[in-house]
Amino acid sequence: MMSDNELLLAYRDHITETTVQQLLSLTEMKLLQSGEEKKLRKRVFNILVECLQNIVNHGEVNSNGEKEVASLLLLGRTASDIFIITGNRILNSKISSLEAKIKEINAWEHEDMRDIYSDRLGKSTYSEKGGAGLGLLDIYKRSGNKLAYSLAKIDEDVSFLSLHVTVKSETD
Repeated sequence: MMSDNELLLAYRDHITETTVQQLLSLTEMKLLQSGEEKKLRKRVFNILVECLQNIVNHGEVNSNGEKEVASLLLLGRTASDIFIITGNRILNSKISSLEAKIKEINAWEHEDMRDIYSDRLGKSTYSEKGGAGLGLLDIYKRSGNKLAYSLAKIDEDVSFLSLHVTVKSETD
């Protein structure tokens, strides 16, 4: 993957609220340096905010409250698109609901996303972790592409989730 694409940013360590701010600043600088158009930079930045918030809010920690496996962020560019890959631990018990949510989102037509998002936003309630459950929906809406992911089992309780987002350089 790295030989066929330009990697703009790679980070593998614990991702916290503090590192989110640092990663967003670095991303903004890298996107400016790469010469991307302002509209694309804004979309990538907003998608990255959602991806990183997902890690901070939903990444699994060990019994000491520490992340045993470092989280991952890769940001890069292909010949025509920008890609974001994030990775974090997830409880195996949460996998089926996550997969169902991604499958549901990917089944929708992108043209209908504005109406679906507005409808869901009006019906949303905030979870105990502070979100309204719209993060993946927002990522799909802004990216213009289906959500892709992979899972690697760590043990009986936890797996490593990688979310792969491709951001179209041009909107339809």
